[in-house]
Amino acid sequence: MKKIHYILLGLIVTMVTTISVFGFRNTKIATNNLEVEHKKASSGYNYTLFFKNSLLMDVSLTRPSKNDNNILLCIPGAYTDLQTLKVDGLYIDKGKVYNKDKINHSLGGAIKIVQGDCEIFPSGKGKLLTDSLIDHIVNKKGSLFQQIQMIEKGKGATYKDTKLFQRRAIVKLKGNKTAMIESFEHVTLAAFTKDLLELGVIDALYTDMGSWDEGWYRDPVSGKITTIGRIRTETEKQCNWVVFKVK
Repeated sequence: MKKIHYILLGLIVTMVTTISVFGFRNTKIATNNLEVEHKKASSGYNYTLFFKNSLLMDVSLTRPSKNDNNILLCIPGAYTDLQTLKVDGLYIDKGKVYNKDKINHSLGGAIKIVQGDCEIFPSGKGKLLTDSLIDHIVNKKGSLFQQIQMIEKGKGATYKDTKLFQRRAIVKLKGNKTAMIESFEHVTLAAFTKDLLELGVIDALYTDMGSWDEGWYRDPVSGKITTIGRIRTETEKQCNWVVFKVK
């Protein structure tokens, strides 16, 4: 009877765990897998959070394949130079340096990725992207790209731009959790930044959106590919990507 009792108790615990997870609209199957969560800010805007957990973050100059089951999330990262259709600003891909003489001095942030983990930091409009920093990342076989830093150590940037777009950012949250957060609605950068702070974001780096916004993720439960991004008119011209991957 004790054996039967323990089996029934285990089934009940499993059922309760499943109900509690999906009751809060979370989709998660393992700590080393992608976790997808939906939240609404007090502004009324809706957001999807993709938690990296123990997955690895990486960059690529070659379009990631949807047939590669190791890749669970794929989005465009750095801006694309409209003249060359190549990466805008300094770019390091697993130790290989590109555009060292074309640092973008209008972008205030950068992200470095070493051994699958990332750090978002202010670049001083490119002035802090020094030879010593580049050499350090190269020696670690790490990666880097420039972008807009929206939040630094819990303080949001201010913007004059009032355009409405769907927004997306790579973020660090309380507890040093890494995630990608995407808005459902089209919002201003100011509204997006305010809501990210409300969601507990400590550091945030913008990623390419607008016409270049197409990305995708692999559903943690079904394994099916879900396309993200609304406009998607310049997908063929995308030149660089950020991924969350198993290995």
